[in-house]
Amino acid sequence: MPALVLVADADPFNLRLLAELCESLGYGAVTAADGEAVLESVGRQLPDLVVMDAALPGTDGLQVLQILRGDRRFADVPVVLATGDEDEERRRAGLEMGADDYVRRPYRTFEVQQRIRNTLRMRSRGAVPSDRPPHQTADPETGAGTPAQLHMSLDYEFTRAVRYGHPLSCVVVRCRNYGDLQGNLEGAAGSAVLVPLADALQRCIRGVDHLFRSGNDEFTVLLPETDTDGCQIVVERLHAKTLEPQLFDAALSPRPHIKVSAASYPKDAAPDGEALWRHAVAGL
Repeated sequence: MPALVLVADADPFNLRLLAELCESLGYGAVTAADGEAVLESVGRQLPDLVVMDAALPGTDGLQVLQILRGDRRFADVPVVLATGDEDEERRRAGLEMGADDYVRRPYRTFEVQQRIRNTLRMRSRGAVPSDRPPHQTADPETGAGTPAQLHMSLDYEFTRAVRYGHPLSCVVVRCRNYGDLQGNLEGAAGSAVLVPLADALQRCIRGVDHLFRSGNDEFTVLLPETDTDGCQIVVERLHAKTLEPQLFDAALSPRPHIKVSAASYPKDAAPDGEALWRHAVAGL
């Protein structure tokens, strides 16, 4: 079966060009015009490669990349980001977030074809591009994003919120008695407490939101484009979920004590993403 490439660009001409370049190499191609369409397409049929513009409308390419790398189902799908010739910032951020390669816009036929071929060839060999180190795509225990991914995302999302005047919220969820549970369960509290908690949190948030394991006993959720009122709805939903009797094994003793705290920009004054996160942590 030929490889399937998902190509995404808001410009119809560019989108058609990318699809034709894939087909000319003998690969199948599916198309998407925005970030939400990329996520929907990946959820329906897992592609062998995603080639997408980093500046997609709505959920942009970097946000889509974060979501893919933070979800165990999609974390290994190779991604090639397209950036403008002078857009060094997006290019650097994309590679740090786990992009496998990049191409420059305006597209050059030879370059695009060569990058697609090379990335698919490395995927078939299980190789990692030599110009970037291997990256941990998810917390191995819970499948949530890693602390390193959280701090990169805080920087990116906060910068974006300030630049465009959009809100940003951060929710921190902690198991306050995790140490006691870890001792009682002889070190197996992760699978008994954190795994079901992570699954429950993931079901409570949108596809564009990001879930990270930010500490030994803690998760952080980033909510782009979400103001204080919207954040409060999420906090109440998360809190209600943690109180459901079926969430944890009834034999757990003591029952996990889950605390939820949040902070929102611009209501909670913060000079950067790390400060916003610390503001949320302080409420625990």
